[in-house]
Amino acid sequence: MALPARLIATLGRHPDDLTEDDLQRAVDSQIPEGVDLDWKKDFYPGTDAGKKELAKDVCAMANTAGGMVVIGVDDGKQDHAHALDPCEPVQGRGEEWIRSVLANWVQPVVPHVGVRSVKSGNQAGKVYWLLTVPPSTQTPHAVAAPGNDYNFRVHVRHGTTTRTLAESEIAQRYRDRFQAATDDVDRLHQVATSGLGYLSAYLGSTDHGRRPRVNDYPGWLTLAAVPAVRGAYPLTTQAEREAAFDRFATLAQAAITTNARPHRPVLVGRRQVRFEGIPTGQLHQDGSYYAARPINIRSSHHDLEGPRILYHRGLELDLVTLVQASAAWAAESGAAGDLMISAALHRFDDSNAPVHLRVSEHSFNDGPPAPLPPTPAQTTANLAAIINDKREAVVTACALASDLLADMGAHQPSVLTSDGDILLARLGDHRHHLTGWSD
Repeated sequence: MALPARLIATLGRHPDDLTEDDLQRAVDSQIPEGVDLDWKKDFYPGTDAGKKELAKDVCAMANTAGGMVVIGVDDGKQDHAHALDPCEPVQGRGEEWIRSVLANWVQPVVPHVGVRSVKSGNQAGKVYWLLTVPPSTQTPHAVAAPGNDYNFRVHVRHGTTTRTLAESEIAQRYRDRFQAATDDVDRLHQVATSGLGYLSAYLGSTDHGRRPRVNDYPGWLTLAAVPAVRGAYPLTTQAEREAAFDRFATLAQAAITTNARPHRPVLVGRRQVRFEGIPTGQLHQDGSYYAARPINIRSSHHDLEGPRILYHRGLELDLVTLVQASAAWAAESGAAGDLMISAALHRFDDSNAPVHLRVSEHSFNDGPPAPLPPTPAQTTANLAAIINDKREAVVTACALASDLLADMGAHQPSVLTSDGDILLARLGDHRHHLTGWSD
């Protein structure tokens, strides 16, 4: 979960790893409250007023910069950690109750709020509650009682307190949200265009006097991705680029295939890491990503002069792998929120000739000849969901594959399903390529 860097530096470690000893050190150091940190002595009452207070605290964090609410640390009315005072657990008011309140009292719901209890070792049976709130791309989040959609308030953190936004400020927040969505589309187009230009130059070049690479690989699958909440990965020096490359290579190795794992050398780029070969791609310092792999286009053995054949079973698996790799890099950079993804098929042999779609080399059922889709397929997925569940990557890749293949006359992907399954029985000899997938 992406949280303010200042908060992590202040606490000495990520909130997900905090212990009672860390909270005691916060008291000893008198760590102050701030725009991203709120110490609370008492747990929220089960009344409507208590529920509203919980919703307000979480909304204020999400509407500002993200942060953490710590319950069980008394601020002594001095706006800093004053004393540990863990809570007595209340039957029926634990994590499930907190999430239920947030689901019913917040519009729109704040995504990915972390709810964690820490047992006290000094006071038996008592606990601390840590609520971690990532910065949100869906602001403004408003507080409203269930069924009362016409009476809501929007809160933000203001120093160590919470204040309510005026109507004009709320309107500006909505304008900012819509502008951010436009900026994401523009950034995605920029990443895809830059990556495609780089790929074109690579394929048009020669190696040691040999023929251009495009002669061997005329067709390519490309994938560009941009996170809604941008990351920040240091890529200024060669040492930083080498370290980023090595880390990404390790992450890409853990995808369902190893086909997104880059090869050396690590090439210099402005605020990015570049790599060439199969795959070719770019890792941007803000968590954006571009990668390309060849697609399997071959001449028909039975009709050498007729339309070529595009085999799409391997293409579908590559889409899953590239989706996983893009999410891994975004998360590594500290990005959060949704991931906007664009996938496209390209030919670089100056040909727009139609091709037959065929599932695999062992299938002989061809669709009608059609050119590669002229426009990319695009979807939006949740970054954290893809990181935590391979099936979410399959769902995302299936949506992209469905759009691309539909433009060429295919009813649906061959091996990917919209439920997140890979139909292993249809993989045949491709099954051994799955290094990160189990039945």
